[in-house]
Amino acid sequence: MRFVMVSCTLCLISLACRAQHFSDQYIAANKGKWSLEIPEVQELVHIVMAITPAGIADSNLVDHTTEYYQKVLAHFGKFKNEKIVQWINRELPQRYPYLKMDACGFYFNAADSIVKDQTYDQLSWTQNSIEGYIPELRQFAIRTSFRKFFRDNASYYEELGSLMRKQLTIDKQWQWLEHKFSLRYDNYRITFSPLVYGSHSTNRFEGNNFNQTIMFICGPVTHQRYNANVTEGFMTRVVFTEIDHNYVNPASDYYSDVIYSIFSDRSKWTAGKDSDHYEDALSVFNEYMTWAVFTLYAMDTYPAADFRIINERTEMQMVDRRGFCNYKAFNAKLMELYRAPNAPRLIADLYPAILEWCRKQ
Repeated sequence: MRFVMVSCTLCLISLACRAQHFSDQYIAANKGKWSLEIPEVQELVHIVMAITPAGIADSNLVDHTTEYYQKVLAHFGKFKNEKIVQWINRELPQRYPYLKMDACGFYFNAADSIVKDQTYDQLSWTQNSIEGYIPELRQFAIRTSFRKFFRDNASYYEELGSLMRKQLTIDKQWQWLEHKFSLRYDNYRITFSPLVYGSHSTNRFEGNNFNQTIMFICGPVTHQRYNANVTEGFMTRVVFTEIDHNYVNPASDYYSDVIYSIFSDRSKWTAGKDSDHYEDALSVFNEYMTWAVFTLYAMDTYPAADFRIINERTEMQMVDRRGFCNYKAFNAKLMELYRAPNAPRLIADLYPAILEWCRKQ
């Protein structure tokens, strides 16, 4: 295990709810539930990315700190000149989230072929980014004995999953978000990999009167310095700031003209670093808002002393490490509005006041 103050470098900016092919059987099995998994084909793609020159050079793209990463290099490094590794390397870092997200729409069948899950056309935000690579990915899996490696590490994957289930408190987050927003989701699907470090993403899907949101995140975090509440808060933030994009972004769309007029002056809101990944005004505001909404959740959830640590580290992460230079003041103002007497229940109803404050900065 390792402790990281994860920087959500490439989390989703704009959400368009995609139509998918949810069968009656799929809905019956998943409605009202959440899942946590390491999809096998996604892990195959993460391993390919980990042995590319780009993955070896970028410790934010791939977590270099674990024994598992060293196992990956030892087992797969000798195959670094394979065609698929060279092809994937050309896609990085720009296409990283697309590749890993779309990989979750494929699985190995009993014949060790990689086949498409008919539930999804794609899981990323545009066209399917991994489908054209499937034949070479299958050949790579065969040549490297990937499926045996995946089976041999099954107990490690389950250990990580067990710890995450304790840390994530998804039911509590889900209940809180749907009390504070008008949107409703029928299912949360969370995928992760021990090779992910700071690049997370999310998307949402609908079909057959079924709404699903999927999160693509890192593994669990631990630290002996902090108590269980604070450690839980750090891990919760990782997934919460992806989940709540699915609630915040649609609310922001209603105010998009105002947001563009205010946040187009990037010098007031961004100072390089990770904030450069957020190319337009709406995406910058949504990142401010999703992280500040996490603050509201944490304030409602944790004892005051623990909340203070979580909030201070979150503000440091956003300002010092990610470059969202006015986040501390924004966060304080949203808390003030949220705690005011007769404050509205729905967070969307705080938008006019927080945007008016932003306009005056």
